[in-house]
Amino acid sequence: MAEFVNAGYWLAGTDDTLLAANIDATLFTHLFVGYALLDPKTHQVTVDPSQLILINQFSSTVKLSNPDVKTLLSIAADAAVFAAMAASPTNRDDFIKSSIAAARGGGFDGLDLQWLYPSSQYEMGNFKTLIHSWHQAVVDDATRVSLPQLLLVATVSNLPYLQKNVEYPADAINQKLDWVNLLSYDFYTPDSSKAATGPSSAFHNPKANALSANFGIRSWAQSLHNLPHKKIVFGIPFHGWAWKLFNSHQHAPFAKADGAASGEYIGPHGQIFYSDVQKFIEDNQAGVEDKDKSYLVAYAYYETTWITYESEYTIADKIALAKADKVLGYFAFNIAADDASNTLANAAKSNW
Repeated sequence: MAEFVNAGYWLAGTDDTLLAANIDATLFTHLFVGYALLDPKTHQVTVDPSQLILINQFSSTVKLSNPDVKTLLSIAADAAVFAAMAASPTNRDDFIKSSIAAARGGGFDGLDLQWLYPSSQYEMGNFKTLIHSWHQAVVDDATRVSLPQLLLVATVSNLPYLQKNVEYPADAINQKLDWVNLLSYDFYTPDSSKAATGPSSAFHNPKANALSANFGIRSWAQSLHNLPHKKIVFGIPFHGWAWKLFNSHQHAPFAKADGAASGEYIGPHGQIFYSDVQKFIEDNQAGVEDKDKSYLVAYAYYETTWITYESEYTIADKIALAKADKVLGYFAFNIAADDASNTLANAAKSNW
């Protein structure tokens, strides 16, 4: 088992912002590559042919700068496609065999299941059955090929339950997965919270405790779920979100807003990379709050545009608090959003 996890996600084929050869792999213990896909008809893991070379060369490329870094292939699909696969023993077997073949074929050290999310307790039961079978398969595979056992990770909700009586199988996760990645960000976005700004990656949230990374970590580790802290890795976004303010003089979280802002550097739905936040600040001489102590987020503002994001200072404090809780580590999503100096990745690594 990993002593600690300082991880990052890299998304193949999305753009040329960060080539695999330009990743400073010394900043990470683990790198996730997205995405392999799940065929809805065959229930097999596949890779888009246009991305096959990028994905299959990733591990060998990043290990040139850090031979010790572990790489994991992340598998994404619509929730209904995962649900159909997990509901049948034959379908599960097709998924498991093809996922292991894809990982071995690309020289990966592990696999990441991105089923977002099982929607009923029945589906949670199938999720449990799946990870039991998956674990046994990677044990058998390691023996057969005389290679280290593949790591198995699942990306899950920030909370161990999705609604009443729909709860993740914490015992099975503890026994059969190396850890889980908690999606502890995007609590507020201009799409989900059009009428007011929000601390999208709050570590604490005095106004809505459940919408915070700290509450997620503690919920998984406490009460009925009791997942060991060393099975928990929490997420830090390297992107922010931009809202259009109604009043340019209101700069704090929960100010009245009118959905997503638009403009140079701001992407669809108001998403903005950290590197572009810095350009926005510089170009506009924007106001900045490097660390809101109530929520542990940063924000920048100019005229009617308000952006919440992570800074090197918020990351330092979040990691200090997470370490005090003895979690296994963090993951960054996604590393291409960092600036050319790797400001956020350096802040995360240096404070772990």
